[in-house]
Amino acid sequence: MSAIAAAKKKVKIKDGLGLIEADPTDLYEYQEKLGEGAFGTVWKAREKTSGEIYAVKQVTIEQDDIDDILREIEHMTALESSDYIVTYKRGYLSPKKDMLWIVMEYCGPGSVSDLMTITKKTLNEVQIAVVLRDVLKGLNHLHEKQKIHRDIKAGNILLNDKCVAKLADFGVSGQSKDFTKHHTVIGTPFWMAPEVIQEEYDREADIWSLGITAIEMAEGKPPYYNIHPMRAIFMIPTRPPPKLSNPDAWSPEFISFVAACLQKKPQDRPTALKLLKHPFILKERTVKSKAVLESLIKESEEVIRNLGSREVALGIHSGDSDSVEKASGSSTSSSAGGSPTGTVDFRKPKPDPEPTGTTDFSSTMKVVKKKEKANQKQGSFVPQFMELINKSETEPKYDTSLEDLKQSLTQLDKKLQSDLESLQIDYERQRIQIESVISVRGS
Repeated sequence: MSAIAAAKKKVKIKDGLGLIEADPTDLYEYQEKLGEGAFGTVWKAREKTSGEIYAVKQVTIEQDDIDDILREIEHMTALESSDYIVTYKRGYLSPKKDMLWIVMEYCGPGSVSDLMTITKKTLNEVQIAVVLRDVLKGLNHLHEKQKIHRDIKAGNILLNDKCVAKLADFGVSGQSKDFTKHHTVIGTPFWMAPEVIQEEYDREADIWSLGITAIEMAEGKPPYYNIHPMRAIFMIPTRPPPKLSNPDAWSPEFISFVAACLQKKPQDRPTALKLLKHPFILKERTVKSKAVLESLIKESEEVIRNLGSREVALGIHSGDSDSVEKASGSSTSSSAGGSPTGTVDFRKPKPDPEPTGTTDFSSTMKVVKKKEKANQKQGSFVPQFMELINKSETEPKYDTSLEDLKQSLTQLDKKLQSDLESLQIDYERQRIQIESVISVRGS
């Protein structure tokens, strides 16, 4: 069957995306729900004719979302095959043009983030080096094809049954052209490079995110994770690069690798190809992935068996899309390759929502629709947490210049320092008083 070149009403489908006009529900046997996000469901499915196992993303299409849904497919179809990138197989478009099925390589063990969540363990140095080795090979392939991933994190690194790490989730990927910088804020807040926040970046942004991911695999969480993302978004460009919180627990080679990735100036960061020659990676170059990762995968599988399902093991309640996102860092189980449409969040804004402290900031970005912000350039992205700035007319508006914002941040930092100094003085005064009383009563 031929690819679809036309679509219903205003929905336009590009040629060359391998989309087949058909409902594939009779072609695949759905075996297990891998995850359910706000936009769709991901299944482990067996193709009836071949018996092959795939991950099938079932996505409901709406006019506002079609370009972003197809971006993931477009980027994957443009990539030549790589052992270190999740493979796109084919796509199906319903005759009514209201449903899309994306058939992808199935990575049974799930994401590195899932493994840490299920086993409640972080990775050791050898495991980290092996995962990074594979990811760097995938990144090098992307960058050679002039593409930027823009959302590197443990939740988007999947392991297959051979324990090979593969990059997944191309919902926010972009084309990198020589001498051209991107000008859209895209990525997951805590993993974002400083220049991404400042909205001018290139492939080096992936290297920064890889360094943050290295810390995440070592410590379980990325830096600033306990800080409100609106604060972190200003801290990342102005503060020194993050470091491992307990350097004594790690080798000099690992510390050096993280530092190399987390250079504030993008031009100072090594390429993916150069990082493959870093001593931290080279010292484990002969180690087989299965030898060091299989035990972690088996432990995860045992937990899943004991609890009855992957969803339970990840703390996901069926039908609760928010809990799914919090568990895996995207909108579905990572076995399926990230969220149903990449890590872009396509949920519709509710009328007059009230800001709360429970917003999920581990997911990526939200598309700014024309109807939401008429002056916003089509196809650009803003962080979900920036919505909190514009919730009501009574809240402060951050519509001043970048320099004014930086000055305001500097003043806030000074006030924080002053308040901390005052608090410390008061603490010392009270401590002296209490110690004096203890001394008198003890004598």
